[in-house]
Amino acid sequence: MQPNQHINHFYVYIMGDQSLPQLFIGVSEDLLRQMAAKDGPSSQAKLVYYEHYDLEEIARVREQRIKSSGPEEHLRLVESMNPNWLDLTDTLS
Repeated sequence: MQPNQHINHFYVYIMGDQSLPQLFIGVSEDLLRQMAAKDGPSSQAKLVYYEHYDLEEIARVREQRIKSSGPEEHLRLVESMNPNWLDLTDTLS
């Protein structure tokens, strides 16, 4: 790899909690910063699922697929990676 070459990181994420009625799905280049800056309805939500991509376009397509898949699929995704709904923020560093 060239010294000046930058590796891109794009994360498709789901934030939520088993006790919250809504899951929040999005894309971020800096998921740690995204989690630190959460406010409003998502302020109590935890990072419960994420996928990493090198290309923003692929991450955006995946985000739209997840959003359009419905709540049952959202729950299935979270529970496939994180059956105990733990906060995964620490796994990013």
